[in-house]
This record gives sequence, C-alpha cells and structure tokens, in this order.
Amino acid sequence: METTFLAGPGAPRVLAVSARDGRAAADAAGRLADRLAGDPSLDPDDVALTLVRGRERFAVRHAVTGTTGAELADALRESAARPRREAPVPALVLDLGDGSALPGTPALPQVAEASAVGATIPSAGARPLAVRAAAELYGTASWLAAHGVRPDTVVGRGPADAAAAAVRGDLSLPDALRAAATGADVPQPAAPENSQDPEDPETETAVLVVRVGDGADGPGVLGLDPLDPASYARLFAALWEHGFDVDCTLGRGGSRVRLPGYPFRRSGSFTAAAPAPGLRPLTPHEQRWLFHDLVRSGSAAEHALCASAVLPGAAPGAPAADAALAALLDRHPNLRAVFTRDGGRWFARESRRPVTAHVLAPAPGAEPEALVRAAAVDETFAAADVPLIRCVLAPAGEGRAVALAVYAPVAGGSSADELLAEWAEFAGTPLRPAAGAGAGTA
Repeated sequence: METTFLAGPGAPRVLAVSARDGRAAADAAGRLADRLAGDPSLDPDDVALTLVRGRERFAVRHAVTGTTGAELADALRESAARPRREAPVPALVLDLGDGSALPGTPALPQVAEASAVGATIPSAGARPLAVRAAAELYGTASWLAAHGVRPDTVVGRGPADAAAAAVRGDLSLPDALRAAATGADVPQPAAPENSQDPEDPETETAVLVVRVGDGADGPGVLGLDPLDPASYARLFAALWEHGFDVDCTLGRGGSRVRLPGYPFRRSGSFTAAAPAPGLRPLTPHEQRWLFHDLVRSGSAAEHALCASAVLPGAAPGAPAADAALAALLDRHPNLRAVFTRDGGRWFARESRRPVTAHVLAPAPGAEPEALVRAAAVDETFAAADVPLIRCVLAPAGEGRAVALAVYAPVAGGSSADELLAEWAEFAGTPLRPAAGAGAGTA
C-alpha cells in the first residue's frame, strides 16, 4: 500500500466491473451492489483490490466512486440502470497544461523524487517556479503511469512542455528541468488527431485527452486536479469505462474477499463470432500465462524475461535506442505480438506501431542496473494492446545501464541475454554484462 494523500480514510474509492455484453455488465454491477448493501462490514478497499486483482477484464464496463459501501452500492445501481456497450478504446493524450504553479504539492512519492532532482538544478539565471512546476507535473505523470495510465503521447506548454518531453523519454529529467529553468526549446511531438488507425486504415481512431489542471471535464477531455483525491478517483473510473486497464485501487492496498462471480447466462446454443481480421487465437502457452497474470497475480513480472548490462563510454541516445529496438523487432517478428480484446475474448495480433525505449532520470543513491531492471518489469505486460517487449536505460557513471524485458510467452527460443546482445549490436555499443544478469521466470 502506498502512503499518499489518496489513501486517506475520506478519499473516494473506485469500484470497477466488466462483462462481455451490456446485460451481463449491468447484472454484475447490480449483484455487487447487493453484496455491499448486505454486508456493511465489507471494506471498500478490499472490494476494489479484489475486482482489480481477481477478475478478468472484459470490454463492457461500469465504474463508480464513493467513500462508503452504502455510497458505492447506490452508485452501482445507478450505473447499472444506464445501458453500456462495447466501444473501441480511444487513443490517449496526456496534456500537462501550461505549467502554472499549483497552489500546493501533490503528496505522491514520484513528485517528491522529481522535486529532489529539481533541487539540484543550478539557481543562477533559473526560474525556480518553472522548475518546481515541471518537476511536480513529471512526478504526477509518473504516478499515473505506475498505475496503468499509459498515454499514446504527452504534451504540454510552457514549463509543462519540458516535463512532457521527460515523460516521453525525449529528455532525461535533469535536462528537462534545466530546459524549464532557462526556457530552452525541447523536442516537440505531434499530438494525435481523430484519424485512421495505421494498423486498420478503415477504422477511425477517437482521441481522449487527460488534462492536468483544474479537474474540469469537457467534450473528449477528462480533467485531473493533482491536489484533489476525488479528481483521481473520477479520472480512473472514467478511464476504466473507456476501456483502459488502469489500477482502480489507486494504490490503496487491501485484501481479497469473496464477491459475486461472473453472471454467466445459459442459452440454447452459442457460436463464437469470428475474430476480426488480423487477430489469431492465443496459443495454450499464452492463454495459460496471460490468464494467470490477469486474474490470479495481477502482475506479469514473474513471467517476464529480463537481462541488463552496462554500456561503457558513449551511450546511445533515445533515437538510437529506438532504432536498435526496431531492428531487433524486424529480426524477431514474434516480439511484435500484442494481446487485444475482441467481442469480450482475448486474441493476439502483430503490431506495427514503433516501440520506444524509456530513459530514466538519475536516482541519487540507486544502483543503475537494479533501477533499469526494476523499471523494465514493474509495469505489467498483461494488458490490452501493450507492447510485450520493453527497453529501459538510465545514466551509469560515464555510460548507461540498459535492461531489456520481454513477456515469456512470446519470446520464442530466444533468451533475454541473447536479445539484449542483439540490441546492443544494433545500437553499435559494446556490451559488458551486469553481474548476475540473465533471464528469470517463475
């Protein structure tokens, strides 16, 4: 359990349910409401964790917020009365705003860590309020990412522009904070627009924007007030209903409890619909481990192969690291696989979207190799449309530490060490294996 202002007794909880179709989803919400109303001793934190860690995610969803079991039961009944249907998951943009100084500091560990880095930026000629704003926005975005909010792109203006560049991995955090301090230009991405999906040209991709600021929602916009616990709860509930597999516990922790099961309905006959073009059924290996990670463990770290190394001398920047990763995927097309949902069922497909390396900021006192290995496997692979290979880099003395993690079911016959050596070859850098580096699975 995290010690944050989101874990206070008066902070709202989020309860999230899902099912294969609208009727089953309404049944699930109603049955959960009855369970909460019938047992006032149930801790909402335990219920939230059980729903997140103990249930498979389906496409039709309800999510509600509240502080007590009674409030949550009433909200679930109201939600169940509103028809829901499956809809495509939109592209997600995180807009960090214009970098206006917040009236307070979000009590999140990632914000504290980023602010500590900001305190090391030389003060001569600097704009301290801009550095503070950029650090706090970077920390807030890092907390969101740690809890499943993985945007397709991150944008910002003013000091927030520098923070966005660091979140995207275009700049290290110290470089981004120095840019905020001096007003220097930073790399600019193109924000996605409503357009055709490059993997399915006949399908238009909608865009949903999460905007950090005053917390106000608007058409196609979900607001987040970084200082308001209720704003985080509303955001995560809305993202869940839009199809994003976010962590609706908000890091509060809890214990698993017995809850109503999935509302299966019998019918005279059932014929599964043919999957959409480009999808294939999961192999037994993929199916067994994905189900385990989705439902039983709530994580995929134990089924991630990971290797790390130190690159001495000049280390590749983000563009070179990304190019090496693209070459590795061309050599091993199986690593392009992602898991996705269609008609309430899980399938696999080949993704042609580029996979980018993530560059970490220096962490005072942390051992770089351990830092990149942890970052490579901490975020789950068991989610819809998430790349099943991850590359993380961090400064390590005069060079850079690198870790490569891949979800074991799609690794084929390659070990993590072999894949990392190939990546280093493509990056044009000599490889010095980390002590004890290698693949590890449960």
